[in-house]
Amino acid sequence: MYERDFIEKQLSITSKYIKTRYSDRSGVAVSSKRDINDMLTEVDSAVQGMIVEAIREEFPDDAIVGEESGFDHLPEDPRQRCWVIDPIDGTQNFVRGLLPVFGTSIGFMADGDMKAGGIGLPITGDVLLAARGQGATRNGVPIRVAPTDSLMASRLELDVSYQAHRPEVVKRFGGLICDFGQVRVAGAATIGLAAVACGEADAYVHVGLKLWDHSAGILLVEEAGGTVSRLDGSPVLLSNLTTDLAVSNGAIHAEMLRAIL
Repeated sequence: MYERDFIEKQLSITSKYIKTRYSDRSGVAVSSKRDINDMLTEVDSAVQGMIVEAIREEFPDDAIVGEESGFDHLPEDPRQRCWVIDPIDGTQNFVRGLLPVFGTSIGFMADGDMKAGGIGLPITGDVLLAARGQGATRNGVPIRVAPTDSLMASRLELDVSYQAHRPEVVKRFGGLICDFGQVRVAGAATIGLAAVACGEADAYVHVGLKLWDHSAGILLVEEAGGTVSRLDGSPVLLSNLTTDLAVSNGAIHAEMLRAIL
């Protein structure tokens, strides 16, 4: 699929740039958006600009949705060809993390469905790609979700989100934290979703993600054999800019949903 190949090329280009800037990130300009913990760096803006420029050159009639620079709204026609960009998911980890737990996400949707998507992990060099009906890969090798069939034996990737969402996170996911065998907080949706798709984790939940946070990741999970829904089990609608999310390997999905308040 040409769009998937385009995504792979852009992830390769931007990953090299991000890796270079991360190696000397003490000199990177950092500002805040909604609050002091919602960080934006000059690298986020530069990477989104690079991807937007490439899309406009290759697909001039396509819509673009992105986290930065005024692109944070959906096109009027939900069936329009549209690219969804998160230049650096896990900006806090880029700025302050001991470990480089962040990634770039690019998704492509058309006719109301996610058709292709990819996540690049600039520091490790990993690239995860998927196209609807064609499976998912990590560095060119097909990936599948893990076969784990009980919460006690499973690893949950949990995101505690922003301060305003914490009371809801504690209320709704308290049971999950107790029921899952392992719980990890990466602080980046792309990492949690990629981990489920690769079989390195068994589930991921969030009370409120933006489309650019999950667009590529949920396609990766679905094409790797996993299950994606909202927290109440209903479908995730790409026509919504924000959604709650429950993602799993499929085998534990019903049990997991029963534990969510």
